[in-house]
Amino acid sequence: MLHVPDAIFAHPRLAPIYDAFDGERDDLDAYLRIADELGAHHVLDVGCGTGSLAILLANSGRHVTGVDPAEASLHVAMSKSGAGSVTWLHGDATTLPDLAVDVAMMTGNVAQVFLTDDEWCSTLRGIHRALRVGGHLVFETRRPERRAW
Repeated sequence: MLHVPDAIFAHPRLAPIYDAFDGERDDLDAYLRIADELGAHHVLDVGCGTGSLAILLANSGRHVTGVDPAEASLHVAMSKSGAGSVTWLHGDATTLPDLAVDVAMMTGNVAQVFLTDDEWCSTLRGIHRALRVGGHLVFETRRPERRAW
C-alpha cells in the first residue's frame, strides 16, 4: 500500500473538491517558464495530484508523465480536459520506471511529505533513475517561519 500523506488526496469523495481549495493555480506558470528555460520536452510531475501542472505542461506540447500515490486524485486528473495527453502512473518516485525525462518537478507541498532522510534518499534515487543524463529536478519548499501557507 502506498503512503498518502493526507486523506483528502486519497478519499474518493474528497479528491474531487481538492482543486477548489487551490484557486486559479497561477503559481504553475513559473514551472512552465522553467520547463521552457530548460528546453524540457519530457517532464515528470512527481506528486501530480489532480493533474493541474501535468495537463498545463502537456497543453504546451510536452510529453508528460504524472505519478501520484493517491488513486482518487489520479481519477480526478484523468477526468479533466487534456488529460488524455498525459501518461498517468499510480505510485510514487520509488516505483518509477526508467523514463529518461528532461526534468522532474514537485510543486506545492510535495517536498514536505518526505519527513526522514531515508524517505528523501529513496525518493531522490527514484527520480534520478527517471531522469536522463543531465536532467534536472525542480521543486519548491516552504519556509515554516512565514506560516502564510
